[in-house]
Amino acid sequence: MDFSAIFQIWKTVLLTPGEAVFEQERVKPTATFNTAIIWIVIAAVITAVLGLLQGLIFFNSGAVNQMIGMMNLPPEVTQQMRTMMANGIMSSIVGGAGLATIISAPIGFVISVGIWHLLAKLLKGQGDFGNYAYLNATFRAPIMIISAILNFVPGLGGCLSALLSIYGLVLTYYATKVEYNLTSGKAIMVVIIPILVVILIFACIIVGFVGLIMSTQNN
Repeated sequence: MDFSAIFQIWKTVLLTPGEAVFEQERVKPTATFNTAIIWIVIAAVITAVLGLLQGLIFFNSGAVNQMIGMMNLPPEVTQQMRTMMANGIMSSIVGGAGLATIISAPIGFVISVGIWHLLAKLLKGQGDFGNYAYLNATFRAPIMIISAILNFVPGLGGCLSALLSIYGLVLTYYATKVEYNLTSGKAIMVVIIPILVVILIFACIIVGFVGLIMSTQNN
């Protein structure tokens, strides 16, 4: 596996957004579903390792002990939490979270790309799922890694990661438009509709939760 070539592809797609770069990538022999999954797994492993390192730095910095002391918990609970840290239980939890990332990242990738693929097909788009997965992986894999690195920057890292996610949606628009030969309006619909559905679901949950609280108070 030529990691230098892979890095160059990721760099080109991220730094030169537009239809032209995806037109070039989609006709490559490596533009397959297998390549996409391999790249996402590689990115997930790197992300998990960086997350583990970040967790170990955090738990060993003394910040957690300070946080526990500020929580005004009962003495026995405070002691139990500190004992868990001393025994490395928290580190094991962080490691488990890393393993979960390696498993969930490819699954989440396939699901999200699959949803966009189905929407594109419903809008009369003509394209291949494997090619589309590859085009998405060219930017989603490096964005995962960059976001994991940015998490080492307190406060600012989260904001930059959010901006990267928005940028990823822009690149998804270009990949969708190119692969399925859709109009700009239809490509935007493919990208936006799942987001609107998620927002609607969360809004319904919040409204229902607020209604439940108000009903409880009235009783």
